[in-house]
Amino acid sequence: MPTLLLHPTRDQTISVDCSRYMAQRIPGAKLLEIDSDDHLAFLVRPNEIPDLVQEFLTGGRGAVDEDRVVKTVMFSDIVGSTELAAKLGDARWRDLRDAHHAAVRRELAIYRGQEVDTAGDGFYAAFDGPARAIRCACEVRNSVKSPRHDDAPWTAHRRVRDR
Repeated sequence: MPTLLLHPTRDQTISVDCSRYMAQRIPGAKLLEIDSDDHLAFLVRPNEIPDLVQEFLTGGRGAVDEDRVVKTVMFSDIVGSTELAAKLGDARWRDLRDAHHAAVRRELAIYRGQEVDTAGDGFYAAFDGPARAIRCACEVRNSVKSPRHDDAPWTAHRRVRDR
């Protein structure tokens, strides 16, 4: 059975000699010593380890991915929505939820967020970076709390939780 052993050469926790010992005794084993003194080398060299595993499994390394993006997600919901829905009744609750969703969608358009999913009053959106997600979440929260929206159906229930 093909076996790959990865071990930091100067590991301070477990001597590389342990992996050398195993590599000698496992038929077909391959030991790759990583130039590091950190036992958790995969944390220190996060890009190198997957490449070594890929090369072992496939015989080659893939193309370098230079187009990395930090994806950021935003979750929003109306606090106490279950109790609020029971108190308001179906029609008024639906109006409140729809107004909330419209406000979230309006801010998503401004901050280039992508609507991923909704469930009840919950909203799940993705952004290509944290700054836009944070600004969007703040604007959604502010739009719910703003006096300019005193005629909005949620005026009496101005609490939105950003997670």
